[in-house]
This record gives sequence, C-alpha cells and structure tokens, in this order.
Amino acid sequence: MQSSREEPKNGWMAKNHAVGWVALTIYAFAWLINFDVSRAAESVFILCFVIAWFKEPDPALKWNKVFLLLMAFVALQVGVYFFAVDRFPDVADGQVKAARHMTKLFLCIAVAWWLRGSVNAAKYLLLVFIAGILVSLVLNSSVDAWRAGLSGSRVDFGYTNAQHIAFYFGLLLIMGAGWLFKCIGTGDAKYEWGAALALTVLGVAGGVVTQTRAVWLALGLIFLGLMVVGLLCLLKHRRSLPRSKLLLSCVVAVGVLALSVSTIAPVIEKRFLQEQEVMEALAAGKMVDVPFTSIGIRVHTWSYALDKIQERPLTGWGAKSRGALIDEGPFPDWLKVRFGHFHNSYLELLLAYGVLGLAAIAILTAMILKGTVALLATPHRHWGMGLLISWAFFFIINVFESYLIFNSGMYFFIVVGGVGMSFYLFGKNANTGTITR
Repeated sequence: MQSSREEPKNGWMAKNHAVGWVALTIYAFAWLINFDVSRAAESVFILCFVIAWFKEPDPALKWNKVFLLLMAFVALQVGVYFFAVDRFPDVADGQVKAARHMTKLFLCIAVAWWLRGSVNAAKYLLLVFIAGILVSLVLNSSVDAWRAGLSGSRVDFGYTNAQHIAFYFGLLLIMGAGWLFKCIGTGDAKYEWGAALALTVLGVAGGVVTQTRAVWLALGLIFLGLMVVGLLCLLKHRRSLPRSKLLLSCVVAVGVLALSVSTIAPVIEKRFLQEQEVMEALAAGKMVDVPFTSIGIRVHTWSYALDKIQERPLTGWGAKSRGALIDEGPFPDWLKVRFGHFHNSYLELLLAYGVLGLAAIAILTAMILKGTVALLATPHRHWGMGLLISWAFFFIINVFESYLIFNSGMYFFIVVGGVGMSFYLFGKNANTGTITR
C-alpha cells in the first residue's frame, strides 16, 4: 500500500490536499473558540475527503472494512428513523440532526486519511487541538472565576457545564504529567520542563474548580493503575536505570500525587458529603428513598433506561428519542424540563440504536485503539501511552456523563480517534505527511 501513502505532488489534487489541511487545522483549533467557524471548516474538510476518497487508487484501502462498518451503521440509522418518527412525532424534526451527530463519529476516518500514518502530522494535529483548548480557556476564564473556584465554588467558565470543561482539564493533566515523565527519561530542555509543569498545574487546578466527581474518579483510577505498573517496571529494571532518574521519577510521581491530594481533598469531601443520603438509601436497597440529587438522578434514570433498552434491545428507539423517553418516565416535572439525556454515553447508544449500534461504535473504537497501540513499538511510545491513557479516561467518564452526544465528546473522538485510525489504516510512517520536523 505504499502508493496510497504518497501525497499528491501537483495538480488539482495537491490543491485539494492543501485545502483539506487548512480546513482540518481550523476545525480542530476553533471549535471551542468559535463553533460556527469550526463547522464551516468541517464542511470544507468533508468535501475534500470525499474528493480524495473517490480518487484513491488503492481498492483495498478505498473499500476497507471500516467503510463497510460505516455503511452498516447508516443503514441501521435509516431503519430506526422510520420507527422513531412514527413513535415520537413531536421530536421527528430532530431525529435527522441527532442521527447525523452520531454518524460524525466516523469522521475520524477522514482525519486519518489526511494524517496517513504520519507521526509528525499526528503530533501537529494533537498540538493544534490542545492549543485550541488553551486559547479558549484564556478567552473564557477570568481571575475572578479562578479565585471563586479555588475558594470552594464550582465554576464552569461559561461552557455547557462544568463536566465538559472538566473533561478537557483532565486531558491537560494527563498530557502535562506524561510530558514531565518524558522529560525525565530524555533530559529535555528547561523550557519543556516548564511547559510540562505548567500544563500539569493547570490540569490539577482545573480539576479542582470544576468539581466533577467522574473526572476525579477516572484520574484517580488511572493514576493508581499507573503507579502500580510504574513501580513494577522500576523494580524490574532497577539495576539498569541510573539512580538519579529512578529517584527523580519517584519524586515527580509523589509530587504530582501530593499536589493533587492536598488541593482536591477538601473539595472532594464536600462534594461526596452532598450525596450521603443517596449512598445510605442505595446501601439499604431502597430505590424509592433515593433523592433526586446529582447521583440520585443518575440512579433513577439509569434504572429506567435499562427497562426501555429491554423493550427494544437490538435497534433502539432513535437518536433524538431520549428526551421523549424521559418525558414518559416516572420522574418529577422539573427533571423532565431540565434534563433530556441519561448521563451515560453507553446507555445513550443502546437507547438510540440498541446492541447493534453500540457494537458498531465499539468496533470502530477497537480499530482506533489497535492503531494507537502500534505507537508503543516506536520511538514515539510516550505519545502512544498518552493517547491510550486519554482513551481510558474517556471511557470512564462516559459512564457518568453523556459526552458522546455533545460536541465535547464528539470532537475528542474525531480528532484523537483520527490519529489512532490513521495508524490502523496506513501503518506507522514517521516521514509521511506535510508536517515535518
């Protein structure tokens, strides 16, 4: 498949390739800053991808099984659509838009088409994505908001809600901490140490002020797992590692842990005490006594969602039917007005498109992860490890919030998923791509 990896050198296809790169860059950078600009870039990028796909000379790549998966998913959506508009006529107009949002998860294929297995291009796109998040934070946050957050108030900086920006603070923490450990191993320049430390501190501070329990749980589980794996690796290679690096690794790990615990502990205690009544009712097995608090709402809606999934387990109820299902449920009126989703991406997929829909997205994700794992066998393994940790983080927090049905989860899946998909489709090729060292 070497020919399919080669980039167009001249002619109108070269122009299409260049325009696609510009559109993809704007798309990944601007979505949190100006969504309309990002959406316009998305349309241009999709058009460029369709042209590039039609001109692809390699039939094995052009008709890769991932495209068959896409066609199967769209066929499922079409079939469910007719049921959904008949069953829920009041939300019929929104079914196509909601279904299109789900289909956009497959745009990771288009991103992969432009990266074409290039490590350098992947680094460039990820850095653009992170830079967009940082610029958006600068534009939306204020000293007063940070001061209020660090004083114990929960802040969301004007985003959809605190859970969504907390997700990105978690990603910044993962990137910063991973960068710090890379600096230890490779002896990078002082400015890299400074940038890595700044990202780590920003991620910790953001996790504190957004007060999102799902993010705390995910980061805690990941950090605990990494500590265990790291200690086992250090014990295994303790004789071959210089004592200075061994000591520095321990100091950094303990430092990050101490900073996180000392900063977050009081806030965690406050947030979990608010749910004490829920925990007691659940421990006693009395669902009827579970109050409609943050966790209580999830318990009640999840129980109801499981009942509705059992009614249509294979194909679900339709992408926009979640709000209508909640309206039919045994919930207080204020909850029906305030919430139109189930705070769990896996339940959302099952409710929308059943086991078949969930299986399709799971297969797509498995392809992405397979490509990402391939990076571990290269000199860029720290990037591969960082991406895998980010995916683990994403999987955990989606148990407690429906990130996939919002732009926050969709953009992560498309951009970060596109990186993994590129290595799945094209293999590893550090010298391919328009982005060079």
